[in-house]
Amino acid sequence: MMAVGIRIRLDSNESPFDVPARLKESVLDRLRTIPFNRYPQGLAATLRQTIASRIGVDDTQITLGNGLDEVIHIFLQTFGPGRRVIVQKPSFSMYEVASLAAGADFRAVPLGEGLKLGVTEIIEEANAETDSETGAAAGAQAASGNGRPIVILCNPHNPTGGRLSEAEIEAALRATQALVVVDEAYVEFAGGSVLPLLGKYDHLVVLRTMSKAFGLAGVRVGYSVSSPRVAAELAKVKQPFNLDSLALVIAQTALENDAYCQEAVARIVEERARLAQRLSCIPGVTCLPSCTNFVLFRMESAEAITVSAELRCRGVAVRAFPGESMLRQYLRVSCGTREEDDMFLAALESVLCDLRSAETRRCLGVRESD
Repeated sequence: MMAVGIRIRLDSNESPFDVPARLKESVLDRLRTIPFNRYPQGLAATLRQTIASRIGVDDTQITLGNGLDEVIHIFLQTFGPGRRVIVQKPSFSMYEVASLAAGADFRAVPLGEGLKLGVTEIIEEANAETDSETGAAAGAQAASGNGRPIVILCNPHNPTGGRLSEAEIEAALRATQALVVVDEAYVEFAGGSVLPLLGKYDHLVVLRTMSKAFGLAGVRVGYSVSSPRVAAELAKVKQPFNLDSLALVIAQTALENDAYCQEAVARIVEERARLAQRLSCIPGVTCLPSCTNFVLFRMESAEAITVSAELRCRGVAVRAFPGESMLRQYLRVSCGTREEDDMFLAALESVLCDLRSAETRRCLGVRESD
């Protein structure tokens, strides 16, 4: 089939809904009052205070980044060099990229059978070489990150869509003095959070983004929430003006007018259920339960990379994972609008039908020219 341009992009877990026009007008009104010849010092402080007030922490606990990718890089440049970074894989690829860039010792712990999440193996790996460090000295080291391993938990998990309970994560925090980073990029679609545990555990760091639920992927605003001591260490590495005035104003305006975000999340959660149900009706397709804005599904008799390429030929982009052996037969599809998802579903059924027909012809020894 001749390739066509990508019309439907369901491969990057973006929101299918743009921010309202009235919010954009409000941003433009604010920008008219901002001097472009000045660095955005006050705007960053205001955004930190707004975020802190919203989630019930002090603004000294907030570290802003130019997207969550930069926050991850800042964190690992600060605490990662020469230290073990332990992640369950498959997972978000930026953890490994940023770890290696920082000179960390990246360790991967495979997910359980059926892509099951868990904390036992990852905590055992974190504690394997540090059992001799106990007591108050270990606690002080954990609070500042000095010499301690780093555990990164993507929760809700990308790409499976599953999640660990708050109780499981607290058990992990009790079981190790490693710095435990919980990436909550998709938390708005799942409910629950480990933010309340920050007051009990100095070695907990929580990551958040405005790219998903708030629909601001093009603006690039992410942040971490940690103890003030950890945040102070991050500030030594972070560029002083890493967010520009436009991004700061857009994020501030979005937080002050977040009803649109709540509405978008509700629509996406509803569409997620419909999308998973429709996928499950396709012969040979099995969906994993999801509490995110995407669905991971397995195809019984088709290679994901082949199906992905055929979908692109039909103008639909979804996410395959060619470098992950555990995901050889899995594709991840972001929740789009109802119309986008219906076009994807029709394209997927067409691709799988064509592949089955081709396999039948091959088994029967029928040549393409026959």
